[in-house]
Amino acid sequence: MKKRVLVAVIAAAMPLLAKADVTIYGSIRGGIDSLEYNGKTTTGVDDYNSRIGFKGSEDLGNGLKAVWQLENGFTVNGAGGSGSASGTLANRTSFVGLQGSFGKLTVGNQLDIMSETEASDNLYGPRRDTLGIPFPLFEASDIFGAFGDGFAKNAIRYDTPGDLHGFSAVAEYGAGEAISSTTGKQTGNNYGLRLAYTNSGFFGAFANMTQLNALGSDKNSTVNRFEFGYDANNLYLAGTYEKNSLYGNAWASGAVSNIATFGIADTGLNKLTSTAWALNAAYTFGAFKPSIIYSKRSSVKVDGMDQDWGASQWAAAVDYTLSKSTMLEAGYGQIKENQGAASALGLSDAKSTLTWLMMKHNF
Repeated sequence: MKKRVLVAVIAAAMPLLAKADVTIYGSIRGGIDSLEYNGKTTTGVDDYNSRIGFKGSEDLGNGLKAVWQLENGFTVNGAGGSGSASGTLANRTSFVGLQGSFGKLTVGNQLDIMSETEASDNLYGPRRDTLGIPFPLFEASDIFGAFGDGFAKNAIRYDTPGDLHGFSAVAEYGAGEAISSTTGKQTGNNYGLRLAYTNSGFFGAFANMTQLNALGSDKNSTVNRFEFGYDANNLYLAGTYEKNSLYGNAWASGAVSNIATFGIADTGLNKLTSTAWALNAAYTFGAFKPSIIYSKRSSVKVDGMDQDWGASQWAAAVDYTLSKSTMLEAGYGQIKENQGAASALGLSDAKSTLTWLMMKHNF
């Protein structure tokens, strides 16, 4: 009797499952790493940006589809986390929208423009890499803190159709939904634009991300990033150049150590400008793919005054493919801050290193 009921339930559910068009996917990434930061060494098991997601679509007719995605980050080592590993539902790319010959229009928590422009980043970093070893070093961080290379909340996003003779574009707007108590201006709003082109393995892109009304002022923080490269015939080459113009309070607690020694005025709103670049190369032969990356931050100014806040960083790694879904990666990297940058960050040791061995399984 129970078998008949089970067969009847499955039979009744089959049309619904076929209509739902739901895909479950994810990536579990864990490993061991040893980080030497500010003169201290920590070694342990770590997570490397694991995630699980659900996505699907529904045919609405006349070439129009409803599309959706719900993605969640987690830490496979059970140590908790922040950002896309916070445990909050839909803390990674999650949206609902429409797709057709016009392109795709979605609303939700979405990858920001800079996250789509990371050609010089093909290495995996553990959670604790935010202590000073991101690859490349300018991704998602600067002296004034994080900006870009994350997710745009409360975002409306438009993607052009797939076939435009190699060209593509993305436009995005994220609402901050907060009001400054001192100026009454809406803060946290941001917008971005990405233009890209690919042809015969060659690629290039330009991305701009702008955050409006920094700290409730009438000043806007901007990041402009150019990338270019080649990806074909087992060879991968990529270069990135980035120029930042960021507003923040350099005197705010924890922003800059020893602030009085840098000659920066306590105005409540300071302007930081900087440039950075990165080069990345990799080659696949058989199951192995060695890669190397070098990046540098230079030309740093605060309120128009030169600051010795540069840094250089390099890393090398080898991927070993076990199957279509599983790979191993071993790597070593280091960053060396300039003397002024080490002082600004409160570091007694300007050099940080990271050694890691990780495993990734996609499903």
